[in-house]
Amino acid sequence: MHAAVFVDFENLFLSLKNREELSGLRIRELSLGILEQLKERLHKDKAPMVLGRSYAAFDTYPGMEVAHDLALMGFDPQYVLVGHAGKNSADVQLACDVCRVLYRRPDIDALVIVSGDRVFIPIARQVLEENRELRVVAIPDSTSGDLRMRVGAERFWNALDLIDVDAHEPRPAAASGAGAEAANGKSGRTAANADQDEAAEAGSDAHKAAIVGHIPVTWRTDELPQDAHIGERLHQCVELILRAQARHGSSEVWLSPFLKGPMSQHFSGLVHPERRALINELRHRGVIRIEERENQYADHPYSVIVLDQSHPMVATVAQRTKKRDDAN
Repeated sequence: MHAAVFVDFENLFLSLKNREELSGLRIRELSLGILEQLKERLHKDKAPMVLGRSYAAFDTYPGMEVAHDLALMGFDPQYVLVGHAGKNSADVQLACDVCRVLYRRPDIDALVIVSGDRVFIPIARQVLEENRELRVVAIPDSTSGDLRMRVGAERFWNALDLIDVDAHEPRPAAASGAGAEAANGKSGRTAANADQDEAAEAGSDAHKAAIVGHIPVTWRTDELPQDAHIGERLHQCVELILRAQARHGSSEVWLSPFLKGPMSQHFSGLVHPERRALINELRHRGVIRIEERENQYADHPYSVIVLDQSHPMVATVAQRTKKRDDAN
């Protein structure tokens, strides 16, 4: 049996964001974690995902921050239009894609809809009438009661049950800070432009934004490359951070552009989770810390990498880099 999964990402994100008990967690990473756990559950149920789609306005937050990750996870991002009243077309596009799979892909036995909106009642009915397996994944108290009744309790999966509790820790209390720094996330900007803004804005330490917290990174550490070169890879990663600091004239490096740019180019033979795991391993070893900073232009913070200049690994790499540069 094979499954197709359709994710209304903004619906999932906002459903989690509005929950008080999750207020200390990074909702963006939490949402991605739920989708990863969903894939694993489908695989265990012998219905692996062979087709995935995610729907959001990917030029605004949170879409612009997750499109890359969703694509690599197999949930191909589908851009949706947003009307003047703020209502987007995700539900319409999602329903159209479900119907397309329903009538054109006889090899797909199960359809999974990640959303609790009432508007999906007709499409759920259609899936069941075509004798296909159906699963609706959402948060119970954010889900239409009519939708839950129509699909039945056995076909409804609680998204909160897919949270890996051990991987997500509460964020520490906000630390004090001074000044403000221009940040990405202005409404209407594309993800590419936002990344360019981040890289450019990181070039000055004159007015650092207030620190929101020293956050735990929720990436999985078991994704580290399993080879004998892990030590050298970590040294290369530190060198990339040092070079980014020198290039931008800043003591901190913007996390998202660094992963998509220098890390992606230098470690092109690694997959995205392995590159992120290298960053996380440096954090666990105390070589770096990752801070969230206040964003004066949007309602979401941004993250930066800060090197511990006194760490032995940093000193070793800095000396090695200087010798190589002097030799050239």
